[in-house]
Amino acid sequence: MVVRLTASDLEYGRRIAAIKARCRVVRLSPEVDDLIPIARLEKRICELLWHRDNPDNVAAARLLVREQSRLQLAYERRHGKPANTKHMP
Repeated sequence: MVVRLTASDLEYGRRIAAIKARCRVVRLSPEVDDLIPIARLEKRICELLWHRDNPDNVAAARLLVREQSRLQLAYERRHGKPANTKHMP
């Protein structure tokens, strides 16, 4: 079974998908499965930058941005299009 997730569901990932499908095991489409970690990193980066007066938060955000860009490049190689977590079906 493939479950379509909205952009707001991405922050919760598989747990919300399982609840939506009313089952324990959910098989997501490969495209959505690759977008979930990218969206989670995006949310965490925003949280860190919200409190950017702390230098540790800025350093952590920089590391997460590098990891997110690595995941986005892998997504683009795998699916042939850039990762778009804003307008998911």
